[in-house]
Amino acid sequence: MAETDAERSAGETSDAPPVPPMLAPAEPMPERRGPSLLTLAWALLIAGAGGFAIWINLNPAEPMIDLGPPVAAEIIIPPAAPPVPKPVVPPEPTAPAPAAEAPKPEPEPAPPAPPPPAAPPVAAAPEPAPAAPVAPVKSEPAPPPAAAVPPPPAPAPAPAPPPAPPQQAARPPQGRPAAPPLPPRDVEAPTWVRFARPFDPEDKRPRIALVIADLGKSQAATNAAIQNLGGAITLAFTPYADGLAQWVALARAAGHEVLLSLPMEPADFPNTDPGPQTLLTTLTPRQNMERLTWTLERAQGYVGIVNAQGSRFTTSTDAMRPVIDRLFQRGLLFVDARTASTSIAIKVADDVGVPRAYADRLIDQEASRPAIDRALADLERLARQNGAAMGIAQTYPVTFERLINWLPQLDQRGIALAPVSAIVNRQPMPGAAPAAPAAEAPPPAPAAAPARPAPARTAPPPAQHK
Repeated sequence: MAETDAERSAGETSDAPPVPPMLAPAEPMPERRGPSLLTLAWALLIAGAGGFAIWINLNPAEPMIDLGPPVAAEIIIPPAAPPVPKPVVPPEPTAPAPAAEAPKPEPEPAPPAPPPPAAPPVAAAPEPAPAAPVAPVKSEPAPPPAAAVPPPPAPAPAPAPPPAPPQQAARPPQGRPAAPPLPPRDVEAPTWVRFARPFDPEDKRPRIALVIADLGKSQAATNAAIQNLGGAITLAFTPYADGLAQWVALARAAGHEVLLSLPMEPADFPNTDPGPQTLLTTLTPRQNMERLTWTLERAQGYVGIVNAQGSRFTTSTDAMRPVIDRLFQRGLLFVDARTASTSIAIKVADDVGVPRAYADRLIDQEASRPAIDRALADLERLARQNGAAMGIAQTYPVTFERLINWLPQLDQRGIALAPVSAIVNRQPMPGAAPAAPAAEAPPPAPAAAPARPAPARTAPPPAQHK
């Protein structure tokens, strides 16, 4: 292997053995003269952080002082309290009542003048104390907190109990006469008075009442009676009518007074049958009361009942007495159609105290113009004679025709057309002889003047003879 030029030159100049490369002397290590730059940077950073912390401690942040205004704003929040009384006031109008009761504590300042007044201000002073920060503002939000103070002392449950007792006290008077299950418009008055058509009690003219019976069977006839006849005419509906409650309401809306027809046993029963709810003399009183209740509960707003048929039933005191007693309990009046001349219904009604009226004439018993006109003329005569009279008519077209022609003439003849309720107890007992009106009594003859005695004639003196 050939030697390099360097080795050759070294071998020639020096006899020392060759030194292995590994034992060649290394370059000398640089000398450390001080801390490195990185160390100085960290030292400066730490020193700066420490100095900043010391500056923060020596110079506290001033923004914390601005917390005052937010506190004042939170104190002004009391306006949220007013919403609490607002919901209480609308639902319960009696809320002012507690305010009226609140003055009751005022007697405290009344007896001892000096001490009590001092005490209330002291009690009031601590309450506004928390609002001290608001006082310097000098704005008048300070009164709102004072207004908000009443809600806390006046708890909702406390005022609620006082109004409750008066309401409970007002209920008993309404419930006392709660026997009839009818609308409580005037609980003190009987039913027939509450549903009666108004009539001037000061009207001194003779009164005539007209009743159109058996309504509700024919829709056309019922509508004609309600719409074409005056409101002063009383309408009687059969209990078997479809939509009876609607018919009664329609009649009352047109101004009519309403009766219910009560089916009763006729003399020729069962050849003449008034229907399945007919009151019969062969039934027990309890059975008849069940049928009567069925009829009475078919509608509301009527003043009483009028018998349909009943020429046998109305002649029995034992049969009529329970019926009249039930009408008395319901506060209803009774109208006797006088289908039997021997009817005792009016006498029983007088004994029990039920307001009553009866038919003086069946106007269209003969459905002809002359017969109807005669019956109407008889009603006028009886009204002038007794002060009141009543007629019953059916739903014949000829009857409506004659009534429409006759009704306008009543005012000219000095007679008032009245509802049935305006003539109750005004007619004399059926069959009783009416008393002659005072106007018809002949005036007393003037007393004859006493006759003057004729002057006594004295005889001439006797002649004297000389």
